[in-house]
Amino acid sequence: MDSMVALEAKPLANLPWAEIDAAGPVLVLVVPQVMKEIDKRKRDGRLGRRARDFNRLIAPAAESGSAVQISVGPPQVNIAFAQIGRIDWDALQDLDPEEGDARVVAQVLNAAGVPAGVKTLFSYDNNPIAMASRHGIKVRKLPESWLMEPEPSPHEKELLRLKGKIVELETTEPEIEVKLEFEAPDPLQIYRVEALDASEQHDFAARILRQNRKVSQDAGMLGVSFMQDSGYDDKYSKYREQTVPRHAARVHRYLEEEYGQIGFTMTIDVLGHIQAENLVIALRSSSGGLHDKFIAYPVYGPSAPRPKSYLDIAPRLARFPQIRPLVGRHEIEFGVGPDGGNVIEFHCADFRHGRSWTFSGLARLDPHAQSPFRITAAITASNLHGTRTETFEQAFSVKTVVVGDLVHLEEGRGFIVPLPMQDKFETALKSKDKDWFAFAKAPDDDDDDDD
Repeated sequence: MDSMVALEAKPLANLPWAEIDAAGPVLVLVVPQVMKEIDKRKRDGRLGRRARDFNRLIAPAAESGSAVQISVGPPQVNIAFAQIGRIDWDALQDLDPEEGDARVVAQVLNAAGVPAGVKTLFSYDNNPIAMASRHGIKVRKLPESWLMEPEPSPHEKELLRLKGKIVELETTEPEIEVKLEFEAPDPLQIYRVEALDASEQHDFAARILRQNRKVSQDAGMLGVSFMQDSGYDDKYSKYREQTVPRHAARVHRYLEEEYGQIGFTMTIDVLGHIQAENLVIALRSSSGGLHDKFIAYPVYGPSAPRPKSYLDIAPRLARFPQIRPLVGRHEIEFGVGPDGGNVIEFHCADFRHGRSWTFSGLARLDPHAQSPFRITAAITASNLHGTRTETFEQAFSVKTVVVGDLVHLEEGRGFIVPLPMQDKFETALKSKDKDWFAFAKAPDDDDDDDD
């Protein structure tokens, strides 16, 4: 046998020797070159254990100088050291004495006490088999089924170790599932809107001012009234000269934002049998913003300021700060609320296993950004190792239009092209559901209660 049989095959005593010779007996002889190769492997990281096992198996034969039985059979199998005569290398011109395989074949040829007709080289490697065949030695290739399963490489061992670690961690970590679904037409189209030109802005501003004329304040008897709002003239002048022209210059942006809003639903589930402790889930958008309300702009023009009555001017009662309600350990609260920014953060001290929680939000897609729109959920908990992330995508296409392609500015109010959320928009309007809307003011407007 060659060294491969000892180092790579299954234990010799368990091999199906009947496939070689059903009746037997079988004598396995080990030549010195093979023993030398096995001994060199005793400290090998992968083969050391097999080399040492073989040494223990053949040790009695080394001590007694005779064959040792390793299998009762049938067939009976014995193992022994081969006695090798002097090798005439000059007569073996095709065998290199410096090559291991050649030395094995030469030693088999010169094994003493074994008739040439019964010698059979048992090997897995083709090189010594070919050499032995050229010199008239019978050969037998080690069957694949006799080999041990190949040991994993260092890389595979590391993967197995890490997989085992993951399985271990999963038994002590919560199984948190975050799902997010967008509510949008398929396919989704949003709009990049061109600004009104100077003439259109002038006409649009004039129409807004015609519909929002300055209120006349009655001076009363003798031309004096304590009911007048002394600051009203300045407010209306600012409205006429700044607020309305600025709105006309920006109305295309407001339409882009209204037509870029779509709904989404996020669901948090904790599966398995372990709760999530100090759970934090942060949603972050790739562009645009996140909210829980539809941001509605005064597309057809901001309302004009109105004079304040003396009741409005009278000192107001002091407003006491609101006391923040206590949040239970199992309830979810906002760490970063939905206010139109690109992050919403949810916190829960103890999210019980088997529990499910749903959040309905709105995403504002930017028509100047690339498709797809993405929301990434980052999930952390004190009993969860590291941070898990999930990414959810919504593809969209962009069409460049003018303001008049989407809404009627000259004919009054009305959508020409429906919003992506048109049905919900109209339902909220009819039911006067103010909780569904976030009404945006024109920039730099006075923050008065009656604006």
